Amino acid sequence: MGFRFHQLRSTERWRHIPTGPTTATRCHKHRLGMGALDMNHDGGRNGPLKQGSESGGTAPEVPAAHSATAPEPERRQEERPRSTSDEAARPQPCSVAAPAAPDGDSEVALTSGPSQQDEALGQEQPPAQMASKSVVLHTVRRLPNCKITGVDYQASLADVLSRFSPTEVTGIGIDHERTKVDFELHLDSKTCEISCHPEQAGEFEIDLCIDVVRSERHIFPFRLTVNPDPKTLWRNIPSDQNGIYAKPDSARMFLDCGQNLSIVAASQRGRSHAQEGKPRDDHFLAEFDPETECAVLIVADGAGSAKFSREGSRLAAQTARDEARSAMTSEYWRGLVPMVARWAKDKDSQAERAILTALYKVLVHGAWQAKAMIKKEAQSHEARYLADYKKAEKFTSRDYATTLIVTIVKKIDGLGWFVATFWVGDGGMGVYRSSAGEVRVQGSPDGGDYGGQTRFLTEDSAEVWPQDANRLIARRLRFDVVDSFDAVVLMTDGVSDPKFETENNLVSFMKWNELWADLRKEVPLERRDGSVSDALLRWMDFWSPGNHDDRTMVVLY
Repeated sequence: MGFRFHQLRSTERWRHIPTGPTTATRCHKHRLGMGALDMNHDGGRNGPLKQGSESGGTAPEVPAAHSATAPEPERRQEERPRSTSDEAARPQPCSVAAPAAPDGDSEVALTSGPSQQDEALGQEQPPAQMASKSVVLHTVRRLPNCKITGVDYQASLADVLSRFSPTEVTGIGIDHERTKVDFELHLDSKTCEISCHPEQAGEFEIDLCIDVVRSERHIFPFRLTVNPDPKTLWRNIPSDQNGIYAKPDSARMFLDCGQNLSIVAASQRGRSHAQEGKPRDDHFLAEFDPETECAVLIVADGAGSAKFSREGSRLAAQTARDEARSAMTSEYWRGLVPMVARWAKDKDSQAERAILTALYKVLVHGAWQAKAMIKKEAQSHEARYLADYKKAEKFTSRDYATTLIVTIVKKIDGLGWFVATFWVGDGGMGVYRSSAGEVRVQGSPDGGDYGGQTRFLTEDSAEVWPQDANRLIARRLRFDVVDSFDAVVLMTDGVSDPKFETENNLVSFMKWNELWADLRKEVPLERRDGSVSDALLRWMDFWSPGNHDDRTMVVLY
């Protein structure tokens, strides 16, 4: 449009406006004190000129230095604009007119000039070109909302500028003294846009001033609402570390297994728990035995509806790890490795059966022992409660409900890696192999009786613990042999839900590629030291609308 944008000079601001022979007020830079009108040319934000055509208020008392007579009593401005006859009967240096603007806006026109009183008092007069100048105050306009703090914002002012010809505009700028914002505002003369990068939420008021050749200043008040970043609305209330079954709100670990193999894990309390100061319900454990070259990876997700699920997840993970550690001795692997090699060669069914039987004794037995340990703890807690509080209270395994995923990974010379998993509940696991263009997911998440529900290790249902061992093995146990992998990943649903969204996506190689790329961008896996677990814990704080559960991930890479 060819408009010239600039910051208005201080000499272009109003110095003062006399109000007649018996009263006098001053107009300071960014606020025009105008007797009964009180000018308020801020779009009506601070007074009765809110709609542009209405006014009200009271006239201030006149300082003695400006009047030789006593001040007149306060007068209330009429609720309607003065008529021409009214103005003629009682002349004032400021007049109010409220004609309809060309686009329907209401406007207030304010005109100033030197008064006889100022001349008599020897007041310095403004330059000739500023001796008579009117302000046209437009009604408040609302800019489109800035959806969130911390992002670049732009809004077009072309609609306002289109009412003026470029040849009649002598200057355009933001009145920075009247505009109270905590961020920089910019005007673009080519695009006719206002831009900013607000870091603070709230409602802000911006005055755009346009000077034209006919000695008029047009003031366009705008309101900009900046919505807060949803992340800033969440509170992070620490959980009670002295309470029963206290657990740190976050945990992390890094383990260098040697031979360019490492384990990194992290667990972060979800925002929904932090908001109310509740404990983290997730748990993880991981270890590597250099003698057998076998890693054990475990994640457990305590049910949010179970009052002691944080302890249930801890007991499940610890018991499963202890059982695996005691069972998978060197002798155990000497008997199993030949069966694995035989199966890897030709998928021999007898070898497969032998492998599943051996895994049953470690993984299924460990899970069953975890269930039994949780039941025992519920009974012990009930007895302690009675002893401490002299009150009977029933506690059951349901109060400790938890999911459980246990994966073992063993290196076998000449074959590659043997990977086996036992899985109850939701969450996810996968053997990610970018070079092969595949991911091997050893199981599938459980669904409950209703949407959003799942199964728990602590259940006695046939869906989790069928009487038929073959059925249990078919549903809960998986194993495979791979020559290499980028990572073996276990995660609770706090990660799998936002990253995969559906059960079908959990077996999507493309989705795993996205997850791995996201991790590599934020987590320096190549360092292989404690900084990796720190970065993984920070990554756990990623934002996903509607997904605010505890998040836990264990990665062998």
